[in-house]
Amino acid sequence: MIPGSVKTLFIVCGEPSGETYAASVARTFRGRFPDAPMEGIGGARLAAEGVRLLMDYGGISVVGITEVARHLPAILSGIRAAVSRVTRPDVGALLLVDFPDFNFRVGRKAHAKGVPVIYYIPPQLWAWRRGRARELAGFTDGVVVPFPFEKPILEEHGVNVRFAGHPILDELAPVLDAPPDPGRFGIPPGKRLVGLLPGSRPGEIRSHLPLMAEAAAGILRRFPDVHFAFPLASPGFRGMVEDGLRGKGLPATVVESDRHLLFRGMAAAASASGTATLELALLGVPTVIVYRTSEVTYRIGKRLAKVSSIGLPNIVAGEPFLPELIQGECRPGRIAEEVCAILSDPDRREKLALRCASLRGKLAGPGPAEAVVDMLAQAGGGAWA
Repeated sequence: MIPGSVKTLFIVCGEPSGETYAASVARTFRGRFPDAPMEGIGGARLAAEGVRLLMDYGGISVVGITEVARHLPAILSGIRAAVSRVTRPDVGALLLVDFPDFNFRVGRKAHAKGVPVIYYIPPQLWAWRRGRARELAGFTDGVVVPFPFEKPILEEHGVNVRFAGHPILDELAPVLDAPPDPGRFGIPPGKRLVGLLPGSRPGEIRSHLPLMAEAAAGILRRFPDVHFAFPLASPGFRGMVEDGLRGKGLPATVVESDRHLLFRGMAAAASASGTATLELALLGVPTVIVYRTSEVTYRIGKRLAKVSSIGLPNIVAGEPFLPELIQGECRPGRIAEEVCAILSDPDRREKLALRCASLRGKLAGPGPAEAVVDMLAQAGGGAWA
């Protein structure tokens, strides 16, 4: 093989859960094509799989209309840098993972220059803007979706799409039925563990952490045997979370690693809407789903939304079996009330836990990372040989 003749795979992801899935694909791709270089936009987990980072996504990962406006210069600069790199002749294909507002722009420009584009975890068009499915068909060579009900929706608009299972099941496999081990994380014996997950982005943590800390105080007044855990979406959030808890006097542990094993020991949780709610559900944790954003973002989102539930477990189940507290309802008193309702009724808690775990069967499949690499191999032609 001539040195430098194998083309580069460029990967773009923009937040922790997307990076986890991107890292799994990078690992699978490296196993199949060990000589192919990988570059991209991501974080430490992607870099650990041998991906050379063009930039870290930390400065461009935001949600919400007003939040995006504040970070617009950095986002636009990131798009320009990504497009400039991915359209060079040594790039064999572009893999986009979630992060739609950024990735759609990069994907369209890459496609216009003849770069094959594969999209993994596309935006939730079934929930928001189904018209974008046609746009997705226009610039992608293949799409791999995490939910089975997405496949017919995208096929209807001409997308080359596959469902091969949700990647979260592969990630959770080692602990799906592991015995709880709260002592490993320094949780005092005899305590009931309640998880509080304020989000995977700085803006979400700033919005939800004060509400959760106040709710925790209310829970503690009713149930003195509770200990709280704050599993971090990224180790870099430790300082922000610890600063937010300082002086609150809560029995709480901040956990950086092995969070899924920590979930197994939780009696209940309150979590910002997102991937974490599905992780908790699949591990059998009854969860109160919360979300608060700016009023402008909320009003626009409410007008665009095509679904009645915001929580992924409820959407997958097809019914709102877990409580949701959104915007005005997302208040410390209401969060405490819903968590206490779970803790105070063992029969209800057990039924919710079983209903949560039953979602595993709906998301099973032969392997999404392998499906993505299959599409990359097909789209790249001889780029990886």
